[in-house]
Amino acid sequence: MPVVHEPVNGKSVIVIGGGVAGIATATALADFGFQVDLIEKRPLLGGRASSHVDPQTGMQIDECQHGTMRCCTSLADLLKRLGVEDQIRYHDTLRFLDIDGNRSTISGCGLPAPLHTSLSFLLFRSLGFRDKLGIAWAMIAMIRYRDKKALESLDIASWFAQLSQTEQAIKRFWSPILVSACNETIERISCTHAFKIFLDGFLLNHEAYHFGVPRVPLGTLYTMPTVDYLTKRGGRVRLKTMVDKLQFEVDGNGKSYLKSVSLQNRERLTAEYYVSALQHDLLLKLLPSVVTTGVPYWEQMRDIELSPIIGVHLWFDRVIECPEALATLDRETEWIFNKNLNFDLGNDKPTYLSAVISATHRYANTPKEEILARVLEDVRACLPEARNAELLKWQVVKWPKATFSPLPGNERFRPDQCSPISNLFVAGEWTNTEWPSTMESAARSGYRAAEYILKREGIAASIVAPGLKRGWLANVLSRAQRHE
Repeated sequence: MPVVHEPVNGKSVIVIGGGVAGIATATALADFGFQVDLIEKRPLLGGRASSHVDPQTGMQIDECQHGTMRCCTSLADLLKRLGVEDQIRYHDTLRFLDIDGNRSTISGCGLPAPLHTSLSFLLFRSLGFRDKLGIAWAMIAMIRYRDKKALESLDIASWFAQLSQTEQAIKRFWSPILVSACNETIERISCTHAFKIFLDGFLLNHEAYHFGVPRVPLGTLYTMPTVDYLTKRGGRVRLKTMVDKLQFEVDGNGKSYLKSVSLQNRERLTAEYYVSALQHDLLLKLLPSVVTTGVPYWEQMRDIELSPIIGVHLWFDRVIECPEALATLDRETEWIFNKNLNFDLGNDKPTYLSAVISATHRYANTPKEEILARVLEDVRACLPEARNAELLKWQVVKWPKATFSPLPGNERFRPDQCSPISNLFVAGEWTNTEWPSTMESAARSGYRAAEYILKREGIAASIVAPGLKRGWLANVLSRAQRHE
């Protein structure tokens, strides 16, 4: 249970945007006694990590499959705060299938990090000895690397070339993990983000790589738990509510401040503090030019590029054998999830699968029927029972602005959560969190925004969850002198 704090008397906050960042901000401040209004335009909370309701069946269908890892500590803290931590099932074995039919796994073996998955890595059938030797050397280099400034200016594909990584190692190890985690091609991922994924996710703690898959639709995971949480603390969640305008005024010192929020239903809301948990392009549309023009904080946001993702949902007429999560190598489709097992529906009913394709710039103008055909071809190649199964129903969900692109140099465009406007704070996975565009980054941004508001009230609070403890061997290696 969250710690009970001394209340902040009479203070109110309006949070615009009910994604993970907005939920994190709202719940954290509610714990300190703030009266919170959380505004969300959709009928379900969770933002891009949410669901939509199928009009034919009334079933909640996730926009795209989302997962987490043990290293995502602030997200785990948020789920615990909401009382839904048991709705994430963690897997300590990651399963891979390549185009040649080789099945491999990454799993723990009892050794300290970073050797904790070494046995399964040595037995990884999709890679040869030279591939593995190069990967191992690159991982050691990541642990020992010191020049963080250089990392931000270099893409990870170029770094792999410098370390003479084999084509097979890139194709069947580095790229599948990084493209899935960062939703970009490796040529467009800075070393800063790539190192973060592998150091925090795979190398420094023996449990960090454990992969968590929701046991319920994402809309269910977030919506009612958040509504209940805030309502019990005197707050309110306004679903299906559109913000029309932000109204600003100038104080006696000539500085702009946010006076009120106007809704499309003509209602006007006021508070002491405001938090935007919108994507940066949507926030900029709400802000008048007089506030943003010539201000680097706002102007730099325009340079943040966005990357698309595609989720494909498939309902078959029979049982199809498939693990809860399967990474497919050498194919367009990157992951296949067995929703029957994810949602504890049992594996004795017609199978519902969810597939993911990341960094889908190339599919911007591709018809959904063509995308379906490509994914279906991959699924039937990977899962024998699917080859003769009838596809009863399908959905292709395109998110053209799913995540920010972690391009080299892009970190300088990510703003702090404390904006130049005295009572307006900004949250979102695209803000400066030192994490790639993930649910963890969203949760951290919301917690940081809450910390700034509390600081304004004279309260020093650490809400962002600490990272996992480093293993002793990982600490020894990270302190060792780096080899050039």
